Amino acid sequence: MSDSKQPYEGEFIPAAHLTPEAVAARKKRNLWLGLALLGFVVLVAITTMIRLANANLSEGAGFYYSNSGGSAREDERMPIDDQPALPPGMTQDQAAPPPGLEPEGSPE
Repeated sequence: MSDSKQPYEGEFIPAAHLTPEAVAARKKRNLWLGLALLGFVVLVAITTMIRLANANLSEGAGFYYSNSGGSAREDERMPIDDQPALPPGMTQDQAAPPPGLEPEGSPE
């Protein structure tokens, strides 16, 4: 049962020995990649802060979609419960969900 062959022989390759120029190039690439990632994170953070500053979160769904476009006063906003008009040529029956897919608690 004993083999002269070592276990896992040939499966592992020795670590690469880089020249000082290759190490310097790797550090430079990593620095630029890190700066690009930091810039993206800052951009997302600034965008999120701007959106949160303009949102009225007291009404529920005001963060992602604003009914007023951000320029109307609070009393001029369209109520959230109002449904938009149907597209031309569409009937109420066509817009209704298929049977069995109505939301729970909806009037029938």
